[in-house]
Amino acid sequence: MKKLEDWFYRYNAWSFSKHRLWGLCKRAYYYRYIGTALRESEELDIEKLKMLKNLNSRFALQGKLIHEVIENQIGQHYLGRKMSKGVAETQYTQRVDQCRKTPKGILTEYFNGEPVEETFFDTIRKDGLDQISMFFGAIWPQFEDLEYLKHEEFDRFKVGDVKAVVKVDYISKTKDGTLVVTDWKTGADKKEYESDLQLGSYVLWATENYGKEPKEIRSELVYLTTGIMRSYGFSVEQLQEIKKKITEDFKNMNKTFDIKYFKPTSSPKKCLSCQFATVCPQSMVGE
Repeated sequence: MKKLEDWFYRYNAWSFSKHRLWGLCKRAYYYRYIGTALRESEELDIEKLKMLKNLNSRFALQGKLIHEVIENQIGQHYLGRKMSKGVAETQYTQRVDQCRKTPKGILTEYFNGEPVEETFFDTIRKDGLDQISMFFGAIWPQFEDLEYLKHEEFDRFKVGDVKAVVKVDYISKTKDGTLVVTDWKTGADKKEYESDLQLGSYVLWATENYGKEPKEIRSELVYLTTGIMRSYGFSVEQLQEIKKKITEDFKNMNKTFDIKYFKPTSSPKKCLSCQFATVCPQSMVGE
C-alpha cells in the first residue's frame, strides 16, 4: 500500500472543487490530491505533479485574476479604507500582462502544446475590465450598507464524520439579522453552471459557524458579466440531501489510494485543459 505524507491525513477533506474534479476525471483527481501526497513513488515524479497542479486553464484564469483584485479591494473595505475601481483595474491589467509574458508557464493549454494566441489575452483584458466595472458600478453599491463579516477565507467544518472545506467569496448580514452568503460568478450567466451542492455546502457551513437556522440564511450567486443576482434558500430536507451527497463523495474519494481505482475520462478537448496531460499515459492531447 502506498504511503502518504502525514499532512494528507490532517487536511484531507471534502470540497466542492474536489467534487468537480472527481466528476470530470478521476485520474486527474488522483494526480492532484493523492499523487502529490505520496511519500515516494517509482512510477510518478511527485515534484513534477506538484509543479503541474499550479497551472491554470484558460477558462479559469480570468476568473482567478478578477477574484484576486476584488478580494484585495474588499480587504481595503474591511480595514475601513475606500475601495478603488481604478486601483482594481490597474492591478488586473498588470496581472494579465504578466501572464502574457510567460503563457506556457502559466496556462495549461499552452503548456500542453497549443499555439499561444495573443488575442486570448486581449480578450480577457477587456472582459475582465468590463466585469470589474460592473462590480463597482452596479453590484457593490448593493452591499455597502450590509454588515461585513468575512471574505475569501478557507473554513473547515464537519458534515457528520466528514471534514469539509469551503471558501466563500463574501459573507455579510442585513439589518434584520439575515446572513447573506455570496458567490461572485465571472463566467457566463447560464443555469447549467450553477450548483445547489456548492451553495448548499456554504449554507451548511454558515449554520454551524454562525448558529443560524437555514431560514435565516440567504445564499446568492452574483454574475459579474450581467449584474444579475440570484438568491436561493434551502430547506432542512434539502440540506440533508446535500449532507448525504458530501458523505458519499468523501467515501468514494477515499475508498482506496490505488491509482487503478481512479479511472481516466479522456477526450482531446478535456485532456488539453488538464494540468496532468504530460504525465498521463491515457492523455489524448494532439489526437
